[in-house]
Amino acid sequence: MNGKTVATFAGVVLAAAALTGCGSKPVLGVLTPLTGPAKPYGQSMERAMKLALEQARKDGKAPASLQVFWEDSGSTPEKAASACETLIKKDGAQLLVGAVTSGEAKALLPILDATKTPCISPSASAPDLTKKSPYFYRIFPSDELEGATAARFLREDMTRSTVVIYTDDTEHSRGIEPEFRQVYEQVLGGKVVGRVILTDPAWKEDSADILASSNPQAVYIVAYAEPTLEVLRHLREQRFHGTVLATSAFYNGELIAKNPKLVDGVFFPQPAFDVSDMRPAVRSFVEAYRKAYSQDPDIYAAHAYDAMNLAILVLTSTKTLQGPELKKTLQFGIQGFVGVTGAIQFDDYGDVHHNPIMYIIKDGKVYSYKKYVKKILQRLRRSIRSGS
Repeated sequence: MNGKTVATFAGVVLAAAALTGCGSKPVLGVLTPLTGPAKPYGQSMERAMKLALEQARKDGKAPASLQVFWEDSGSTPEKAASACETLIKKDGAQLLVGAVTSGEAKALLPILDATKTPCISPSASAPDLTKKSPYFYRIFPSDELEGATAARFLREDMTRSTVVIYTDDTEHSRGIEPEFRQVYEQVLGGKVVGRVILTDPAWKEDSADILASSNPQAVYIVAYAEPTLEVLRHLREQRFHGTVLATSAFYNGELIAKNPKLVDGVFFPQPAFDVSDMRPAVRSFVEAYRKAYSQDPDIYAAHAYDAMNLAILVLTSTKTLQGPELKKTLQFGIQGFVGVTGAIQFDDYGDVHHNPIMYIIKDGKVYSYKKYVKKILQRLRRSIRSGS
């Protein structure tokens, strides 16, 4: 950290201290990517958070004194850090919701520590984030859990012994790939027969060579949504007919709706969230989101909705609106908080333990893989019984 950065942080700390205190009004800062590559995630999350805030105000859970300021992270660590400083220094935010991508989150950690400002991330998942800052919390499971889940599904459930990995070489992919390899190769005896780096201008030529020479049974695309779509187009051109597995970062409701044929048959792991879930809280959220935006909420909308409701609860149930006190509430004062993504309770590092489950996309719809298999078996039994 250079002298200029230290001076900047010092100014942020002094400004934050002046704006917070026993008698201060609750101020929430929200940081989402509304421009740049992560825009589809940010838009989905912003919609859900605005819906949560509107409902909380209507139900009396959010006081009239609550101020909420919104900033665009621009999908870059640099702009995210600048926007974070604006929310804390200029707007006086005592608590943040944001850090959508792992790269953005990493850039915020020094600022959170310097200003003692807690942040609740809806989706940043790189394994080491929570261990690097005591003020960073997330309600999305770590990439380590996702990588292990993907490996076991591919090797044990689908019995695929060879795979090619496609990676966009981001914080997200660097968090997932090592755990996937460790479980898939060292524990389960599978073999990674090739690795394609999507930032390489010649990646399509490299991929075509690997597919032709290795004839893999599966591919694993460890990338965000747009790069994943590019790989899917390429695989269709190469007439690849094996198993296609993507990451949770691939799932975006609008993207799937626009590309139903391209994404058909793709598997991916994600924390359990089902729009057909009949629990009252989930039904209420799904119906309200559909009414407001004419589409189903995706997994990122669901996590953002929970993050906003959790932030409101923390701000309204903490007597002294200062970082260490808000941190205590996050760590010890939210027992029993159950959101649409499940029960939220942070461990000593600020992580939740929500095991991912596998999903499949069929006919433009997203299904739990187990539920989809059960549905197919039921249809087969009815067909056998009827003699057709």
